[in-house]
Amino acid sequence: MRFFFYGTLCDPDVLSLVLGYQPARRQLAPATLPGFRRKVALGQDGRRSYPVLLPAPGGLVQGQLFTPRSPEDSRRLTAYEGPEYRTRQRLVRTRRGQCAARLFLPSPGSLRAALADWHLPAWRQHHKAGFMAHLKQQSESEIPCANP
Repeated sequence: MRFFFYGTLCDPDVLSLVLGYQPARRQLAPATLPGFRRKVALGQDGRRSYPVLLPAPGGLVQGQLFTPRSPEDSRRLTAYEGPEYRTRQRLVRTRRGQCAARLFLPSPGSLRAALADWHLPAWRQHHKAGFMAHLKQQSESEIPCANP
């Protein structure tokens, strides 16, 4: 089963670190998810540097469709997302039409969304360096990756 990425996993550096290898070009394709909006996730301190999806009639989220090369990819992705997210199957649109993909949606009651939309270019500019440092620290200590 393929995955739809809409946030930090759309960044090649993050994805490579989480998977432990650089995905081949054939494993990734542009895709869109209808019926949702991408918002900034709020944490206990009122700030987070990653997104959360909310249902939104007429909404459309740009992202990437990822084809895992082994079950280990799915395990690593689930560990990275952590207990705040659960996978759900949804239809996404690609250049070839629609297909089913798994995506990570917040577990009930686990995350709140800010009013602000989340944008990958802004995240890269303001949060990526700290995010990557945290992620590398977690992977070096062999603790399952999770969103900081």
